[in-house]
Amino acid sequence: MKKRMIALLMMSALVFGTGGCGGTGEMPEPASPEQGSDSSADGQTEADPENTGEGETEADRSALSGTLEVWSSGEELGRFVEGFQAAYPDVTVNITVVPNEDFVAKLTPTLAGGQGAPDVFTGESDYVKYLVESGFWDDLEGAPYHADTSDMWEYVASVGRDSGGTLRALSWQASPGSVMYRRDMARDVLGTDDPEKVAEMINSDEAMLDVAARLKEKGIKMFASWQDILNMQFSNRSNPWVADNRLVIDESMLSFMDMAKTITENGYDLGVDPWAPEWSAAVESDDTFCYVLPSWGYQFVVKPSADTTKGEWAMCQGAVPYVKGGTWVGIYKDSPNKDLAWAFMEYCCLNSEAQKAYGAEYGEYVSLKSADKALAEQDGEEVLGGQNPFAFYNSQMEKLPADLMTAYDGTINNAFLSAAKDYATGVKSKEEALDVFKADVANAYPEITVE
Repeated sequence: MKKRMIALLMMSALVFGTGGCGGTGEMPEPASPEQGSDSSADGQTEADPENTGEGETEADRSALSGTLEVWSSGEELGRFVEGFQAAYPDVTVNITVVPNEDFVAKLTPTLAGGQGAPDVFTGESDYVKYLVESGFWDDLEGAPYHADTSDMWEYVASVGRDSGGTLRALSWQASPGSVMYRRDMARDVLGTDDPEKVAEMINSDEAMLDVAARLKEKGIKMFASWQDILNMQFSNRSNPWVADNRLVIDESMLSFMDMAKTITENGYDLGVDPWAPEWSAAVESDDTFCYVLPSWGYQFVVKPSADTTKGEWAMCQGAVPYVKGGTWVGIYKDSPNKDLAWAFMEYCCLNSEAQKAYGAEYGEYVSLKSADKALAEQDGEEVLGGQNPFAFYNSQMEKLPADLMTAYDGTINNAFLSAAKDYATGVKSKEEALDVFKADVANAYPEITVE
């Protein structure tokens, strides 16, 4: 099964796994520190070097020395290196960035062979569960780590646990989502731009379509792309894609297909894929109301592009609270440098001061509750009309449903999106599209029962 999954994950990485963030398309390379995106050595965070772990002494830190090899599918971890090495001056951290689309294919045979294996390596949301269950990552609650995740958002920690409950991975980030909408259009069409009041008006799929009809009367598209809504829809499920080795098509996913068709037929979106030029340009347009994207959508889409629309954006909850994407990190079970590996992982994932510095500099939502709550007390964002995104995301993390991720998600997500698109655009009937979807899943994973 592992060999088959590796090949399929290579094919699916670009659509729903996006360079440390997750989403429905390939994320472009970050552009500048001002956009929260510089991840070169010069852009590393200056986190507090004295906060390297609870109860640790200067002698403990100076006793560690050596070279740590880290493989990552993105460059974000490099932002922690400068602060870490200030605290651990005798530890050298080498980070090798492997493109996400190549990551699993390169990593798995290296780990299996044991030669040149990294001490620490990451896993994107679409394949993190595969790695969690693979046996390659060490038990982080056992010796010598004894990880304490009490300050970490429960959802983040739960993704890093295998089916037996063993903690295999942690993360320095979380990616709760929002509906990012235009305040000026909301005032004109809905009579208010208040996030709580707008949220009440779009608190279900049906309500969102009602608002879409009202916006259309004013010549405004509700969504940049209906495909973005799939980010939210995954959290609207009651069941994972695979349970007891059977494919489960949750009723909410069937309803989503109908919603996508309604949006397409009525012209409620731009009719383009995410990351298309028109999709990106909608930030500055006068005819597109909202994006439905996780936290990285603000940092990499709206914030860097908002110029004339600066101050006219806001975040609110849509039909359900949701989370999509993210990057986890674990320690190779046969690493000869477990003490160094844990010092680095603990600094990135469990050090509140380091995360606060990181979040403040790059604007990225982090995994520790104490850090996010401190960042929520800071000034709001000019682009968002003074709204503080950390405060909003904190409220969403407290309401997230249970983790429904599986090792099969990357491939199945892509297959379902293809089926939904065929139905929405009239290429196939709903039954025909679902038949193709089921056939794709059965072909990809013969061990799964598809009915």
